[in-house]
Amino acid sequence: MTSAPEPRGEDRADFDDVLRRALATTEMRTLLRRGVHTTVLADWLRERVEASRSEIAANAAPEYARYLSARADAGRASAAARSRRVPPVGRWVRARRGLLPALAVLAPLLASMAAVVFLLLGHVLEIADAASETAAALVRAGWTAAVIAVLTGAAALAGLLVTAVRHRSIPRPGPDRAARASAVDQARETWRQALLERGMLPFLRARLAEREQARPGRRADRRPQRPRIGYASPDYASPGYAGPERPSGDVPVPRADRRDAGA
Repeated sequence: MTSAPEPRGEDRADFDDVLRRALATTEMRTLLRRGVHTTVLADWLRERVEASRSEIAANAAPEYARYLSARADAGRASAAARSRRVPPVGRWVRARRGLLPALAVLAPLLASMAAVVFLLLGHVLEIADAASETAAALVRAGWTAAVIAVLTGAAALAGLLVTAVRHRSIPRPGPDRAARASAVDQARETWRQALLERGMLPFLRARLAEREQARPGRRADRRPQRPRIGYASPDYASPGYAGPERPSGDVPVPRADRRDAGA
């Protein structure tokens, strides 16, 4: 048998799931019902499995090795793909990347609102011929705000286009990556099935058989045998025996003859 280490920490959940699947099979449920305490017997089996993880896992060692190899290959490919990306430089860059989108949205909006208010007030004052200098200043401020709104809007649009191009340049999961993920899943399922069929179920059958053999007070093995006494009934059909003889002078009369004689 090929020796194999105990399943790694990240694979213990799969091992426990295989144990649950084994105990849930029809065969195991039938064997567990033979016991007096089904829950106690199932807990006893779990303890035995926990103490023999390496022994059970060794029965599916080739499949587990292929699973680890496929997972390692997929991890190396994923790390290589991440290394090709340009990471953000420092906290300031990350903070700026979060602040710029907010400014790109708020600046054009605020500038547009200010332009509308300043131009409206300025033109109203000009029509009313009151405070002509203030009206002219408001009109100039309104046009300045309008220019700012246009510039900030254009900058926001340019930033949106740059972000779209940047995200487009990030490598997407291609057929190779999907194939590697599928290979990992297939290798994992193959290992779990081999662990169930060649490792877990035979181990549980063996432990139940040992417990059944060691169980005290089995009636089938310890049924007392009744002793046979050397006694035989007399042979009433043996030759020379015809039963007790009646006296010759006292012949019994049938009941029907008695009734006729009395009549």
